[in-house]
Amino acid sequence: MKSWKLNWIKNEAFDLSEYKKHKRELKSPLDFYLAVLAKAIPNFWKKPIRLRLRKGGEFKVVDFMTLYIYKEIFVDQCYDFPVLGESPTIIDIGANTGLFGIRMKQLYPNSKIYCFEPFPPNNGQLQENIKQSGFKGISVFQNGVGGKTRTEKLFIHKTNVGGHSIIKSETGSEEYEEIEIISLKDIFKNQGLTTCSLVKLDCEGAEYEIIKSIDNELANSIDKIVFEPTRSLYDVQELRQHLVTLGFLFEDKGICYAYKN
Repeated sequence: MKSWKLNWIKNEAFDLSEYKKHKRELKSPLDFYLAVLAKAIPNFWKKPIRLRLRKGGEFKVVDFMTLYIYKEIFVDQCYDFPVLGESPTIIDIGANTGLFGIRMKQLYPNSKIYCFEPFPPNNGQLQENIKQSGFKGISVFQNGVGGKTRTEKLFIHKTNVGGHSIIKSETGSEEYEEIEIISLKDIFKNQGLTTCSLVKLDCEGAEYEIIKSIDNELANSIDKIVFEPTRSLYDVQELRQHLVTLGFLFEDKGICYAYKN
């Protein structure tokens, strides 16, 4: 077992404050701990384990990394953006299995969410999780997103359900699937959007070309951007400067936030 995974498990298992956080979010924290044990060793327990959330929604855990993503989004609340309005429009790029969309529906029940996830197994879980959660107003697309619309190779990470990338070096894998990529500008055009409250990007390097593709016209239609940077590929300050030039304020707290006054 990798050392980071073992340290993460130890922290979750023996820190009482972490247990209280899971109890706050889950109807049964015990199910989380059972899932940690079941999924810690690959292929040890192949059946999915379903976790049900106190504030609405549920999702199935097929592999260990889903537990890690759950903790980031629901326990650490790393993507929570204060005050998006009563009925925000949200574009979720790199939607994975839908946990971010579920979190946004907890916070903003009247939101309209557009989820983009190109990897078929992830997309299937995403659709199932949304359906089982009973949420309306979430549209799911089996597309990647990039700076321009095109066909591209998506390289498959062997152990990280959230680690697939159009950048081969980020995955360490020769295995790939061809996917359809749509530009952010074409998303606005195709969906008839004139404004967007929040664009979230967790797309393993593709955030660079997406953000660089935002021009003044598109920036005027976006209120807020939150993204997980891939620091091994580029200087975050370059994206910061681009966004500041477009009129955004910028904060880097590990996760990066750009927003208007």
